[in-house]
Amino acid sequence: MKALLFGYPLAALVLAACASTPPNLNDDLVVRGKRIGEIEIGMPLATLLAVKGAPVRTAPIPGTDATTYSFPNGLTVGADDKVYWIITEDARFHTDGGVRPGAEQIFARATLGKPRCVENRPDTTMYDYGNICFEAGNVDGRVKRIGVIAHNRPCPPQ
Repeated sequence: MKALLFGYPLAALVLAACASTPPNLNDDLVVRGKRIGEIEIGMPLATLLAVKGAPVRTAPIPGTDATTYSFPNGLTVGADDKVYWIITEDARFHTDGGVRPGAEQIFARATLGKPRCVENRPDTTMYDYGNICFEAGNVDGRVKRIGVIAHNRPCPPQ
């Protein structure tokens, strides 16, 4: 009887601990509108710096109170007091469909679908899906960088 009295509360504690364990975000996944690896949209700046350490470069974002933070693992983050966009050029970061820097542009478009808007630049073309975007080289047709954003940015006039 004593074993049962101890067993049930102990089992409840173990189950509660399992339910509250945070997911492993160090999986190199790019998740639309949510995260790249362990860096999440909405993450407080203090948490970002605690997780990634000191950035190798910072630069103010003109016309805003925000700053870009570049880290040595190929991640660049835009944040004010919270992260609101994340970009990577590192091929280890990928979507669940396999889109990553270095992938063929045609594969990325086929995997992600029709973009919300396309922005042609001198060396690259930006494909914007609202909560995820990628830039592809105009010469080699390969994905240069992939990014996750908190919300839609305006499409440039065509």
